[in-house]
Amino acid sequence: MKSEYNIAIVGELKGCIETTLEVLVKRDFPVAKVFPLVSSEDDMDSVMFSGKPVDATVIDDFDWQQVDIALFLSDIETTQKWADIASEYCVVIDNSGVFATDENVPLVQIDVNEEHIGRYIETNKISIAGSEAAQLSLAIKQLHQEVGLVRVNVASYHSVSAAGKEGVTTLAGETARLLNGKGVESSLFPQQSAFNVFPQIGELNDEGVALSELRLINEVRRLLNDPSIIISCTQVIVPMFYGCAQAVHLQTHYPVDLEEVAQSLHHSDGIELAESVCSYPDMINDVVGNEMVQVGRLRKDICDASGINLWICADNVYFGVASNAIKVAERLIQTYL
Repeated sequence: MKSEYNIAIVGELKGCIETTLEVLVKRDFPVAKVFPLVSSEDDMDSVMFSGKPVDATVIDDFDWQQVDIALFLSDIETTQKWADIASEYCVVIDNSGVFATDENVPLVQIDVNEEHIGRYIETNKISIAGSEAAQLSLAIKQLHQEVGLVRVNVASYHSVSAAGKEGVTTLAGETARLLNGKGVESSLFPQQSAFNVFPQIGELNDEGVALSELRLINEVRRLLNDPSIIISCTQVIVPMFYGCAQAVHLQTHYPVDLEEVAQSLHHSDGIELAESVCSYPDMINDVVGNEMVQVGRLRKDICDASGINLWICADNVYFGVASNAIKVAERLIQTYL
């Protein structure tokens, strides 16, 4: 085991890379040197790490032999182009979903199935769940183990950062134009994002299902090691910069006392449960910038004796991307590197 590690981070410099560097410092990860990698010279800039500026490098020019771990927090195309090359020299931890259905690459969520990390040696790659699958699987894992779940219905209300930094700037720009009496034209999203909601993240297939919805279903099944669980998902974009909230209905194999459900959540690592059935987290003050998953509005379904309803919230960038990737890297160096 080394005392320090060289880390490459692939993604948006002023988005997930910046947040990940903040989390590395906060969690006191043993970094020797960090390499922010961007896809284009147009994105070249510096970013602060531990009080000092660090210059970004264009990924095409990078020597992967310099690093021990590469965090791919980028789009699918970048991962497809570079992850296999990087894995010849360092361990790749990928957040894009490219390897989520590859049985040779472990799909890992800390506090759900971290025991699978050791399988990285098969390909030198680890896939981590998308932010929505991560928060959902964390919240339902214990109940699934103790009681069993027949069905999970989830409506996800996702911030515009689902589209990266460009989504944030799009919402800010549209909001400013509308408040100044000017019109907007949709470009990044299928509809105007300011003062609007719409049920679509990315392209829809011929059956009207989004790739990201399929990804959530497949990842939750794999994380819980239960291919038979029925999962229904609708993803909605809402005019919020960061965060993801999920309205979830669970159907258990048999009726369960609400106190039993609350106890399973209290005993789940990474979860904070609201104090009462009427309480729920504040997305702005409780969720954004927090690495914990927040659960509220926990209650029995009034029409289904085996039904449980709950509200699950997390910061899709701070928790869903940065913290999750770093926690996997921590477990990797503690046990295997």
